[in-house]
Amino acid sequence: MNLQDFVAFYMVAQEKSISKAAVRLNFVQSNVTAKIKRLEVEYETQLFYRHRNGVTLTHAGEKLLIYAEKMIQLLNESKRDIKYTILPGGTLKIGAMETAAAVRLPNILSNYHTKYPEVEIALQTNSTEELTKKVLLHELEGAFVANCIDDPALEKIEVFQEEMMLLSKKSLLLDHKYMENQSFIVFQSGCFYRKVLEEWLLSEGIVPRKVMELNSLDGIIGCVKAGLGVSILPREVAEQFDSHQELVRKPLLNENRFIPTYFIYRKDSVKTATFNEFIRLLV
Repeated sequence: MNLQDFVAFYMVAQEKSISKAAVRLNFVQSNVTAKIKRLEVEYETQLFYRHRNGVTLTHAGEKLLIYAEKMIQLLNESKRDIKYTILPGGTLKIGAMETAAAVRLPNILSNYHTKYPEVEIALQTNSTEELTKKVLLHELEGAFVANCIDDPALEKIEVFQEEMMLLSKKSLLLDHKYMENQSFIVFQSGCFYRKVLEEWLLSEGIVPRKVMELNSLDGIIGCVKAGLGVSILPREVAEQFDSHQELVRKPLLNENRFIPTYFIYRKDSVKTATFNEFIRLLV
């Protein structure tokens, strides 16, 4: 029994097929079968149910999969850590809210790329909620989020503050009477700015006519400019995307007027030179 046996087991579990796993691993099928058999002998139990359409995990197999995932994760981290201990290189996997990616990250990423052009930056955009989940699951090394949950597994660095603005078409007034008859244009559920807007509406006793949910910053701003409704975005975003001043802006006058953006990462993750040098740019 060796680590490659667990790699084969993991791949079969993912593909639900020994033949497909063999293709992914570039092994002959009999080799993969032998590795699974070796694990079953070692653990003295059946790990897969075999059937005509492939395989499915037994209860014991489901338990072993948890440990296999941990071992493979540690293997990948050790390879990355040893390779990039001294000099940055490889891939930096980070995430950001779309608003931060649009107006805040370009300068940060440009400075990092200028200093370390050999590093490939893989940037994912998503909601604060989804980005936090991905960091906790080790799918991202870190992420720029609008709210940091109180999780002992996470470290956070405050990188900037955003002033939140209500936005509407310039020809319209941002008063309560107007807003009660308008749609509110927001990002998908999980966006912290959307939560801030919903809490503000509740505190002001405003019931929006309807909520229009979009997944792109361009789409939200375009719909607001077209007079389809009201939205909430950071001042920096509004200024950059509304250079012709087509929109009227009103600061959110409550405790959420200024919202910090944090860069979060797991405390227990392997800190490569690639990652550490990125952190240096933020502090």
